[in-house]
Amino acid sequence: MRALTGLFCLLLFGAAARAEEPAFEMPPAETQKETLELSGNLDARYSLIKSRNSSALYALQYYNRTLSDVLSSYRADFYLNGDYQTGNAGIHLKTYSMYYGSSQANFDLYELYGNVSISDNSFLVLGQKMYNWGKGYAFNPAGYVNPKKDPENPDQSQSGLLSMNYQYTKSFTGKALNNISIDLILSPSANTINGKVAEAENTDIAGKIYLLLWNTDIDLMGYYSRINPQKYGIDFSRNVIPSLEIHGEYSLFTNQPRYFILSDTLRTENIDGSSYLFGFRWLNSWSITTIGEYYRNGAGLSKAEFEKYHDFLANAVAAGNNIAVSGALNTSKKYFSDPNLMREYLYLKVSWQEPFNWLYFTPAVQLLYNLADRSYSAGLPVSYKPITNLEFVFWPTVFIGGENTEYGSKQYEGKAEFWARFYF
Repeated sequence: MRALTGLFCLLLFGAAARAEEPAFEMPPAETQKETLELSGNLDARYSLIKSRNSSALYALQYYNRTLSDVLSSYRADFYLNGDYQTGNAGIHLKTYSMYYGSSQANFDLYELYGNVSISDNSFLVLGQKMYNWGKGYAFNPAGYVNPKKDPENPDQSQSGLLSMNYQYTKSFTGKALNNISIDLILSPSANTINGKVAEAENTDIAGKIYLLLWNTDIDLMGYYSRINPQKYGIDFSRNVIPSLEIHGEYSLFTNQPRYFILSDTLRTENIDGSSYLFGFRWLNSWSITTIGEYYRNGAGLSKAEFEKYHDFLANAVAAGNNIAVSGALNTSKKYFSDPNLMREYLYLKVSWQEPFNWLYFTPAVQLLYNLADRSYSAGLPVSYKPITNLEFVFWPTVFIGGENTEYGSKQYEGKAEFWARFYF
């Protein structure tokens, strides 16, 4: 209830600040302009995948199948964005379609929301929207309303959250505080009856206060739920010098479910704890951008716990029956598919835009390192954009580590992806 009271106070603060402003008047109809913009991209993606035949995950996924060491995949990804704006209201759409062939095609609605300006300082957003809370690039421990990022491809678009969002912003001319912004979000419970209705008391509430204080971006965040973990956090971002930015996030959680394997059996416990991140972004005089982050996941598996999970998978393979294989595979997908499964990670990405004056060419090096078991994934994405609406991407990645480690136990040793991306 303290979280509900705090968020309610934020709403009252926004309403009081709104009341001090002059009444908002709609501009004359003739001055309102209607705009409709369509954009998006089509990605043709071809992948070569080197199998790790010794992996327990590989044996479970391809049980009773004899496959070659190198597999391939070809698919088309289509992103379509639509933005319609008229006066003080607008509607925004983002869709994603994945096409493997006529027998397998998927369509997802990533965003569909409307926004309306209530005044010069506040507006309302209704519908499904993708939020981006937090300052981290590869991880967001305080991103309570964000989709879960894949640290191997943090920029990938994902599905948004069905919600109602009120935002209020106020600027100041003082020396210390330059800007304040308040976000209040209501999200219906995912536990529904017949997929349509849910108990009102299970509505989730999230709130964020943004401050531009002494040239530092600061967010104070909270998330209240009766069925999901309650969370409270803070983040910051500051330019130490024009070319160097530092950032961090800290999150406290209560009643967080945690899954682990004990005696070949899935166990669950609810814990209280914290997760945090610290990182930097540096652009040097050669146009080389370096991003580095340390992330600690307070609800992640320890090295010993991951080894027991790996033994659980290996024992299911050794059992040699469909029931054991199916059960272990379902357990892995449902409870251990988090991209940040363990406790401590380092992330590093170095990209160089147009090195040696090679126009339209951007190579990069990307490393995701597990500090507990010393396994890692390493990628070398290379982008070439010869014309405005066309980009080619070559992205090889390898997964290195011992047999009982996170990246060394993956079902693939490495992969090489080739993209042709058409923008419009």
